[in-house]
Amino acid sequence: MPKKQTRAAQLARQVQAVTGLPYAECLKMCEPSEGSWGRLARALRTVGLTEAADRLLAADAVTDEASTWFYSGGAVEQLFYYTNHARVNRTYDACSEAAEAALNRAGFEKYSYAPEAEAFHAAFLALSKAGRLPDARPLARAALGVFADDPTWCSDVIRTRGRDPFTYSTAAGLSGPDTPTAVAARKAARAMARAAAVRFSGDEEWYEAAGIMVEVIWHAGEAAGLPPLDGRPNCRDHLHVFMEDEIPQR
Repeated sequence: MPKKQTRAAQLARQVQAVTGLPYAECLKMCEPSEGSWGRLARALRTVGLTEAADRLLAADAVTDEASTWFYSGGAVEQLFYYTNHARVNRTYDACSEAAEAALNRAGFEKYSYAPEAEAFHAAFLALSKAGRLPDARPLARAALGVFADDPTWCSDVIRTRGRDPFTYSTAAGLSGPDTPTAVAARKAARAMARAAAVRFSGDEEWYEAAGIMVEVIWHAGEAAGLPPLDGRPNCRDHLHVFMEDEIPQR
């Protein structure tokens, strides 16, 4: 065994000790892979937003670790649910505690939108930067990737603070070239600011912010050079059912 193990190998050993699953299977679950947050972090770094990229990668690593613990608990449940229910319960509880501990170490709560909120903060910074450049389609596309095809879920995330105070107030002062991609990116960033300002109150506000997030995703798609709401059937449904198939012009 090498003297200095990778983080994936260390986590795999921890998962193996808790679950009793084969090490190779645990290592496979722990191997890092670049998702939408990693792609956005890489795009942020290319335009000089290094601090935002580092913060996003740190949040990504924590949520990946927590997800690995939840997934490994589910793997044990799938294998032994009918043959060893006591083991399933014991292991699932231990994995859940490990996931919660990983999130708590980073300042996140177990059941919270805060990690996703920080990804939205990073997306806002990316769209704001894209709005100042003549053509930043790759940057806008990376920002678009963090928004799920679920407007009501996005409504909860955009109105969540994250670990530290974050202000969307800079959206009001955004300016840049009049190219279609830059204009669309600024519209998306300003819409994010409006959605973040909607209060947590009731269903009316929930759907209000959800509709604004459909606007965000629409304009971010334009900035990315993609067809509006491309590959997002739930956003299209929300646009049809709650918004009369019309994106407000503002």
